[in-house]
Amino acid sequence: MKPVLPILAIMASLAAGFPGPAGGPFDIRICASLDEAAPPGAGPVLLVFFSTDCAVCYDDLFESRYMVEKGRWPVAVVGVSSGPQEDLRTFLEKYAWALPVVLDRRKVLFRRFKVDVVPFKALLLGSETAYRDDPYRDPAGRREELRQCLTRLFSR
Repeated sequence: MKPVLPILAIMASLAAGFPGPAGGPFDIRICASLDEAAPPGAGPVLLVFFSTDCAVCYDDLFESRYMVEKGRWPVAVVGVSSGPQEDLRTFLEKYAWALPVVLDRRKVLFRRFKVDVVPFKALLLGSETAYRDDPYRDPAGRREELRQCLTRLFSR
């Protein structure tokens, strides 16, 4: 007799979802608004505007999350994308992105923060914008400027 039970257990665990960062099931959080992704008063929020078909955006999104985690800054990282929902879902599943992402199909946030090109980042402290990318700077310069801003904010 063949060992069917272990194979069924493996198939069941795969069907339950991919393991997330803590080993539990992977949870995709596509939100309809910024308030849903990061409720007001919850603390600073780093918005990372991106497109699912942009390699530079992919790098910027993951490097932003890494920078916040490495600096241990109390900042929520929220992605913002305006592409089709199915493309976004496929992207989030492929790269196991477990942080919230706002699907901004009507580009409300893009207009609010005057985002013309992606990738783009904005750091919010309540209703105030503490940092906003300069689209004319190179990506490394933008990352350094954001890192310095976060260091100044949280070294007090």
